Amino acid sequence: MKKQRYLIRVPGTSANLGPGFDIMGLAVNVYNQFFFEFSDKSAYKTQLVDGRPVPFEPSDDLVWESYKRYFSIFLPNQEPLPYDLSMDLNLPLKGGLGSSASAVVAGFSAARLAHKKFYKSDKLPDENLFLYELAEVEGHADNTIPAYMGGLVLAYFIERKRLHFFKKKLPTNVSIFIFIPNIEIETSASRRTLPVSYSTKDVIYNMARVATWFEFLGTKRFSHLRLAVKDKLHTPYRITKHPVLPKLSEFIEKLGGCYSLSGSGPSLLLYCKKSEEEKFHKEV
Repeated sequence: MKKQRYLIRVPGTSANLGPGFDIMGLAVNVYNQFFFEFSDKSAYKTQLVDGRPVPFEPSDDLVWESYKRYFSIFLPNQEPLPYDLSMDLNLPLKGGLGSSASAVVAGFSAARLAHKKFYKSDKLPDENLFLYELAEVEGHADNTIPAYMGGLVLAYFIERKRLHFFKKKLPTNVSIFIFIPNIEIETSASRRTLPVSYSTKDVIYNMARVATWFEFLGTKRFSHLRLAVKDKLHTPYRITKHPVLPKLSEFIEKLGGCYSLSGSGPSLLLYCKKSEEEKFHKEV
């Protein structure tokens, strides 16, 4: 086989956006890059672009796990085609910015690319089925689908049989900054801090805030965004685990901005009016 090299570039994502727990996500302007090489000499060698070892154990290689998963679903009678991979990782690991989702999207996309290039007699899955199985890797779609599609996405499973999703445009009169503390947290550990059940009052509170998100997308009024990012299902339980975050979130609101915990944290999305961007950035 003649050597073939492909770049798959995947944005980070911020899931939940306040009340949209496990259903809403936003792609951010920070990218992981994955350089796949297919040749007769490929042997699943994985490293960073500068030749250093990757900062995780082989058992935690989600690119490889997702790549294999694609083959098991869509090419069950074929052995996964070997590749060599170099990664340019710009998203923090365990930072709440979709580093895991970026690896899943890269692995699934590389497998589909291999399918298209090297297994032409086997039918490719249609886009909806591909996206459904992509979302199934993590069990929820709020990171993988915006990572794949870009933009602001709302996505959820219907009776676990198909995926429903749609993409919206974020108003341009809002600026967003990412605050990344120098700490890590596992999503699974963060989920264990959440209650096993919620009061009807708190669920209704979140439903109202998701509705307010769509009001904001229509009106573009920042006062609506301040209401829209409020949450009672996960943020209050997660944010208190990080000493600096409650103080920072309080400070952001005093400045006239607002925030949402990015995924399970510890990163925060900080929102302000575009017209106040410079002042806001300086104060923070």
